[in-house]
Amino acid sequence: MLKPTIRNLEENIPQMISFTDSEIDLQPWERWAKASFISEDETEINLMSLVRDMMGFASVPAIFGRAIIEKYPDLLHHVYDLDGGLYFFLMGLPPWTPWPGVMKAHLGRYKIWEAMDDLQRALDALAEGKPIDASWGELDDVCDFIMQRHAIFKSKF
Repeated sequence: MLKPTIRNLEENIPQMISFTDSEIDLQPWERWAKASFISEDETEINLMSLVRDMMGFASVPAIFGRAIIEKYPDLLHHVYDLDGGLYFFLMGLPPWTPWPGVMKAHLGRYKIWEAMDDLQRALDALAEGKPIDASWGELDDVCDFIMQRHAIFKSKF
């Protein structure tokens, strides 16, 4: 899993900052890092968000394949929302608790479940030789660990 992550980083680093004024031409990690064009060689950007998202856009496709991040482009931020509200789950707070972040954490968890459930259904169809939704592509870049985990899960349950 490390080699594909490094390969993805090597592909993404030259495009780390695009120095463009057009929102459409920004990379997803630049949009989330709130890139603000100043001049052709200057951009103001949140460095922590930029690096965090670049690592996410390199590691998630290395494990689950590129299709999941393309189909669910906000997936990383749902994980961040879930992580930010993890202590709310540990306290057992319901989503309607009137504290900032509780609903956001519950919504993030729901969105992650939704994406992972959709991926699981696509992997099921792939394993059974059935046609899969065209939005998933071939799923040939899902790492062996996930495919083996899926096969073991299917054989036991």
